[in-house]
Amino acid sequence: MRFFRSGLQRQMGFYILFIGIVFLTMAVEIELFIRGKEVLGLLRDQLGASAAAELISRILLKVRVMLSTLLLAIGLVMMLFIKRIMFPLEQIIERTRAMSAGDFSIALPEESKDELGELARHINDLNANEQELILLTKNMTGQLRETLTENSEAAKIDEALELLDELDEALDEFGRSFYQC
Repeated sequence: MRFFRSGLQRQMGFYILFIGIVFLTMAVEIELFIRGKEVLGLLRDQLGASAAAELISRILLKVRVMLSTLLLAIGLVMMLFIKRIMFPLEQIIERTRAMSAGDFSIALPEESKDELGELARHINDLNANEQELILLTKNMTGQLRETLTENSEAAKIDEALELLDELDEALDEFGRSFYQC
């Protein structure tokens, strides 16, 4: 099982790695600054060599712990955020695959009040419109067959044209509602 299954998870890993490199660079720069002539020399003059070395070691340890803790906290927050996004996205992908395969009985959960919930609502609206269009098309096709088999030639053509006009209007309406979603 791979840890980075999705593109978002790979991006998160990259960002954490990038932040880690930045923190490592910061730690090195802080260490170089503290061990430099100005700080170390000043502390040696004030405290003596061994006390200055001990103080600098403790300061650098605290800096490393703080940067590591901050990196860990950022990584955890990013992982939790990605996990929170990935679960609903995986559901949306799974259910829209079923819809595109012709299974319109599946509805997406709309409990979320964020953009993912809004996306689910729009997909459900689109799904309902598709179902209506399919039923309408089947009904119109049945009526058209019935008309063509029952009536006289002139009446068949007139009724068939009327049914085709109704179907055309229904398809136009579906197109308008589709673009409103």
